[in-house]
Amino acid sequence: MKLAAIGDVVMALPMLTALREAAPSSRIAWLCGETVQPLLACVRGIDELIAIDDAGLLAGGASQQAAVVARTWRVLAGRRFDRVLLAHADARYRHLIRTLRAGEVRSLEPRGPRSGLLPGRSHADEYVRLVTGVDDHRARAYAPPPVDAPLPRDLEERLPSGAPLVALAPGGARNVARDNPLRRWPVDRYVMLADHLRAAGCTVLLTGAASDDWVRAPFGGTATVDLVGRTDLPSLVALYRRCAAVVTHDSGPLHLAGLAGAPRVALFGPTPPTSFARPEARTRVLWPGAALPCAPCYDGRDFAACDDNVCMQAIGVDDALRGVLDLLGR
Repeated sequence: MKLAAIGDVVMALPMLTALREAAPSSRIAWLCGETVQPLLACVRGIDELIAIDDAGLLAGGASQQAAVVARTWRVLAGRRFDRVLLAHADARYRHLIRTLRAGEVRSLEPRGPRSGLLPGRSHADEYVRLVTGVDDHRARAYAPPPVDAPLPRDLEERLPSGAPLVALAPGGARNVARDNPLRRWPVDRYVMLADHLRAAGCTVLLTGAASDDWVRAPFGGTATVDLVGRTDLPSLVALYRRCAAVVTHDSGPLHLAGLAGAPRVALFGPTPPTSFARPEARTRVLWPGAALPCAPCYDGRDFAACDDNVCMQAIGVDDALRGVLDLLGR
C-alpha cells in the first residue's frame, strides 16, 4: 500500500524491483490512490491495481473519509495475501486493511528501534528496506521498474527540433491533502532562467498540472512552449525523457523527471535533498539554505510556520543556469 503524494509513490517504486528479485513469480497488487493510478498502470511488474478515492480519504470531511474506508473494506473483504507492505509511517493506514487476511504485515510505523523512515536516508532506500529487511552494509539501492509511457502524438508535434529541450516546473509542491508553497522557488526566478536559457540556444518547455495554471501569467512575455495542463502523469514522464534537463524544486515533477531518467537541476530549501534526491551524475542539487539554522524545517509531516522561504530565495538564477549548462555539456 502506498497512497498520497505523487513523489512519494514514485520513490516507493524500487520496492517492486526488490520484490521481483526476491520472488520472481510473486503476484503483486498495489493499493493506490486514484490520483496516481494512471501512472502505476504504466509500471511494469504490478499485476493488479486497487485504486481508492485518495482525495476523499485525505482531504474530505469525516463522512466522506468513512465512506472511502467502508468501500475499501468491501473491496478487500476476505482477500488473502501472504505479505502486506504498508509503505506509510502513519498507523491510521492500517485500518484500511482490516477486512483482508494477511500472513505477514510489515509497515513503516515507528513502533520500535530503527523503525519508521530513518532521518537523512533516501526514502527510496527506506521503502526497499521494508521489503528486504536489510539494514547494514549488505543493503543495496534498487532502481524503479520500467515505465511504458509513450509520448502522445499531439505533444510530439509541439516539440521543436534542433535545440536542446529544457523543461521548467514552477508549480507543483501540492497534493490532495495540502499545498506546500515553502518548497517552491520564486516563479519570477523561473522566468529569468527561461530568458537566459533561450539566449543560450535552448527551447524552454513550461510544464505542470492543470492546477498550476497560475504560473502561466508571469511567463506571458517569454518565448516558452506552454504545456501546463496538457499532460497526464504518464505523458509527463514521456515528455521528460525527451528533455536535456528538467529544472524544478522538491515536487512531483522532480520525481517524475528522475523516473524518466532525465538530467535534473533540483532546487531544495525546507526539505533535505538526502531524503528525496539520491546523488547521481545526472542530478545537480542546489541547497544553499542548508547553512541556515532553521534548515531543514520539514520534520517528515509538517513544515515550520514560516512566511518567508529565504532558503529557496537563496538559490540564484545564475546557480540554476550553471547547473543546466553543466548537464548540457555532459
